[in-house]
Amino acid sequence: MNEKSKKYNIPQEILYAVCLSSWELCRKNLETFAGFKAYYTEAFIYEAIASVRKARELPGILHNRATSKEARIDLQLAGRQVMDNWQLLKLYINKAFGKDMAAIKLEAAGASIYTKAALYNWSAVRSLADVAGTFIRNNKEALTEGNNMPEKFQTRFVADGDKFIGLSMAFGSITMENQMATQLKINANNAIYESAIEMLKDGQQIFRYDAIIKRQFIFNYLVSVHSGKGSASFSGYITDEVNHPVEGATIQSHNQKYTAIADSKGYYCISHIAEGTYVFNITRPGYEPVEQAFTFTAGTARKEDFIMKKHMQLVA
Repeated sequence: MNEKSKKYNIPQEILYAVCLSSWELCRKNLETFAGFKAYYTEAFIYEAIASVRKARELPGILHNRATSKEARIDLQLAGRQVMDNWQLLKLYINKAFGKDMAAIKLEAAGASIYTKAALYNWSAVRSLADVAGTFIRNNKEALTEGNNMPEKFQTRFVADGDKFIGLSMAFGSITMENQMATQLKINANNAIYESAIEMLKDGQQIFRYDAIIKRQFIFNYLVSVHSGKGSASFSGYITDEVNHPVEGATIQSHNQKYTAIADSKGYYCISHIAEGTYVFNITRPGYEPVEQAFTFTAGTARKEDFIMKKHMQLVA
């Protein structure tokens, strides 16, 4: 499977976030979109969002790779056992046959195949298990003479060979299944990407005279927002009128999306703030609340310090 077939060049998690947010934006402006192209309906947007969620739920590319790697590890261990068994068989052959015959017998047992098998050539390992198994069966009497090769070695050799063959077949099936699943994932991702891009281009055309709204329909801008690269941060110190830190003071946006609590030094920090204007409230029991609006630009770090006044205490 060739991942070069991907039409998007961003992490798929970001792709899903961008697609979902862009279709929600389209929904909020549905009347305007419907006036531009009649096929923009609630049902159309619903289907687009459903397609994104369906693509997200398909087995991920990394998951498929992990499954293949696990199967390969099991196969390597089984292949290594076949080769270790063959090395034992080599010892038994050298012991059972004279010096002049040993080389011929080793070749008959798969010596030339072993060289390729040692490189984890799965086809060679299967051939080695088959050829050596046949050799043991045809030369069992000579091999076991003088208590050389244990009687149970043949059974073990055949069992380990069968195990490897079974795992190699399973590995082949898993590899093909994962390749198909990965391609299915990429195809689904390509489809939702192309659909979102087409809608975003319509949005840019619709709002071509409104630079602020138009930017919300630019794919790369949405990517920067959802990847955090284009977000802003907000930090500073909250103190009282005599410059003592107001530990525990809460700073929170009106939409309750961004919040922080001042530490023992009065320091607060909020990260990953999307571009826009927000009203923040700073509160702490015993102090008068502070409310102020701030505008944030993508990729910037804003620093603001606040002074909180203590509530007036009535004296009886």
